[in-house]
Amino acid sequence: MKSSTRHWTLDLLLVVAGAIAALAAVMLGLSGSVVRSLFVVPLIVLYPGYAVLAAVFPERRSDVESDTMSDESALTRPTRHTAGLLYSVRLALSSALSLALVAAVALVANVAGRGFDATLVALGVFGVTILFTAVAIVRRMLLPSDARAGAPPLSTVLGSVASTTGAVTSPLSSESRSSPVSLAVNLLVVVSVVAFLSSVGFAMVETQTPESDFTEAYLVTQNESGYAASGYPQQLSRGEQVPVTLALENHEHESTTYTVVTKLQRLDRTANGTRVTEERELDRTRQSVEDNQTAYVQQDVRPTMSGESLRLVYHVYRGDAPDDANRENAYRTVQLVVSVGGGEDATAQLSRPDSTGGASA
Repeated sequence: MKSSTRHWTLDLLLVVAGAIAALAAVMLGLSGSVVRSLFVVPLIVLYPGYAVLAAVFPERRSDVESDTMSDESALTRPTRHTAGLLYSVRLALSSALSLALVAAVALVANVAGRGFDATLVALGVFGVTILFTAVAIVRRMLLPSDARAGAPPLSTVLGSVASTTGAVTSPLSSESRSSPVSLAVNLLVVVSVVAFLSSVGFAMVETQTPESDFTEAYLVTQNESGYAASGYPQQLSRGEQVPVTLALENHEHESTTYTVVTKLQRLDRTANGTRVTEERELDRTRQSVEDNQTAYVQQDVRPTMSGESLRLVYHVYRGDAPDDANRENAYRTVQLVVSVGGGEDATAQLSRPDSTGGASA
């Protein structure tokens, strides 16, 4: 088949275009899980593996003559057999190899200390795809025009699927053609395989981004090296001033203003569970945090409510907080159980909090 009619670069150009679209969907934070998945799933289950196989196997599948021994005589006779990768095999290997490459890129990012960052992994997979696509184009150019691989007709793809299962002979062979019924069955097989692999990719996309916009709230303490999520004060004395710091980590993809409602609760622990017997609101604080930044809301708590089962509670809201702030209507809730000795006064004091900005989350 002539190169001019074969369009030997078409499949690679489609891979490049699809990879660019997928990267753009990730970088721009395209909303909508279905729309996002339509672009990103092929980057996970097809593009990188297809590019690697195109670089390793730049030649198309072709018929090759060889001599075989006749069953009826001692004479040899020339026969033709098909050499090279079936296109269905190329697609199947591309999907398996793509999943392996994505996992490898994610592992490298994690070992490098960047964690599992979807944007970083997408950039890595995109780079692998473009690199091997360029290698594939060069290797195909070095081959004779009639030997270059490319995207075959749909009937060839369907026939090659049947050839791998032994149902019919591949249409690339001159000995037979697939019947309409065989093509329909093969099409069903192709659709089933694509649906399965797409579901795997969709699951990976959804697992990585269960929430496109979210906020993390957690308590920290300050030491010589900075902030740490450990070493919380739990044994306090009445009247003792204790610093408590709440970290607000913004991943809402926009600057967000939070309201933090701080309460001190007395708990009654019984065999049936824990209930709040006394509660006092200590303060309401508003804090603005830029996207992908962390702010630290610092408060000095001076407890005068004493007892063994006290709980300091932070209810976090996006925007304004309701008058009846509680765990059910809060966006995030953080709590710290403390024991306070030294009397039975039923009050608590809280200094006006300060806030500091943190490094990029």
